[in-house]
Amino acid sequence: MKTLARRVYLLLLCLALPLVAHASQVSQVSQVLRAIVSDSNTAPYAIFNADNQLQAGLSKDIIDELARYLELPVVYINLPRARVEPWLLQGEADLACFLNPDWVEQPDDLLWTDALFTTQQLLVRRREAKPVTGIQHLAGKRVGTSRGFTYPELEQVFRSGDVIRDDAHSLESNLLRLKQGRLDVVMTVDLSYHFYVQTSADQSFSADPLWSEPPGVYCGLSRFSPNRAQQIKTALNEIVNSRFIQQRLKFYTKLQR
Repeated sequence: MKTLARRVYLLLLCLALPLVAHASQVSQVSQVLRAIVSDSNTAPYAIFNADNQLQAGLSKDIIDELARYLELPVVYINLPRARVEPWLLQGEADLACFLNPDWVEQPDDLLWTDALFTTQQLLVRRREAKPVTGIQHLAGKRVGTSRGFTYPELEQVFRSGDVIRDDAHSLESNLLRLKQGRLDVVMTVDLSYHFYVQTSADQSFSADPLWSEPPGVYCGLSRFSPNRAQQIKTALNEIVNSRFIQQRLKFYTKLQR
């Protein structure tokens, strides 16, 4: 009887150990804020050092402030843009910012904060080229885009082949190809473009605003922890209302002058 009892005890212990380990892992995850910031985000949104670690930028400003509100340490995760959404869907990260429901494939499978701010999309051309003020001006053109990003205003003409999409990893790479004549236009956003021009002193280009309304910029949140998601949403609302983000945007705008 003692032998049987011992066997039953050992079996229950073996079954319990994975549950204890899982509970420990869940506890450890709940004690940090896991934030995705991809190096495909251009400066000043994200500034990485030589070791490819996030060092500065608007994303770090906002998420560090969020962590201060939540009283949690931050773990920054650098992923290619195409892997951002899967990691959120699988619960491998808590949030990724500078997204929009129109820019991801499964927006309904994520939770969303309120808009943090809006951004103006730009079509950058060589200075001597004609302005691009409508989609008809892009017919047959090769447009430099960022790998893994979605461009709702142009998706139809990209699919039809009327406009050629040509991906690169960075804005700098696209602008170099534009200067070399390998692209006709580059898609980017106002803050990134003006920051590049100011810090590089490159006057080779002009930029035209995209004809659509400036989109809102949000953080996408994983559904795996509804309580954590709600805490993040509440804290970010307070941060927006405090005008912290607007102050940081003004800071980076002043750097461009």
